[in-house]
Amino acid sequence: MKKPWLIFAGLCAVVFAIVMSCVIFGSYTSMLRSKNRVHAAKDQMITAFENQLDQIPALLSQAPGTDAAPARSRIHDTMEQIRTLLIRLQTPDTPLDPDLVPVFEQAQSRLAKDLDDLARGSGTSHPRVQELRALYLETIYAARLYNREVAYFDSREKVFPGMFTAKWFHLDDLHFPLIDITCFDPWGLK
Repeated sequence: MKKPWLIFAGLCAVVFAIVMSCVIFGSYTSMLRSKNRVHAAKDQMITAFENQLDQIPALLSQAPGTDAAPARSRIHDTMEQIRTLLIRLQTPDTPLDPDLVPVFEQAQSRLAKDLDDLARGSGTSHPRVQELRALYLETIYAARLYNREVAYFDSREKVFPGMFTAKWFHLDDLHFPLIDITCFDPWGLK
């Protein structure tokens, strides 16, 4: 008489164990996919910044007059600083260094301001300015994608069962800093 209840309790325990293992490992794979998407978005963002830096010298060569010489010099110095920072930020499969992000944002903001001043001198309808504007849009979209993926990863860490999975598999040690998009926007494109 007690044997059917014992079998039922055993089957329930087995089913519960299977469901819980599926929930835990499903959450783990979801968090790993999210982490990989953050790294892919970081790589895409850095590539967009590099493409932007590669196009700036063509714009500088088109800048009229000798009064643009100090601006060109500042832009070249800022570009070299940004290139150095990008090399340091490119470490594969690691989050962006939170100490370098504010320095990078400041350098990018300085570059955007100088380019804006230079573009106003050449006229915003100049073809090179339009190309640079398109590159800025790419960097803004890449930074937005990165921020969206970071926000999703952070939200997965805070809800059930991700909060337990992150702790058990040490994914809660990962902290991805957000990027301030306003510093990449010299023409108010966003």
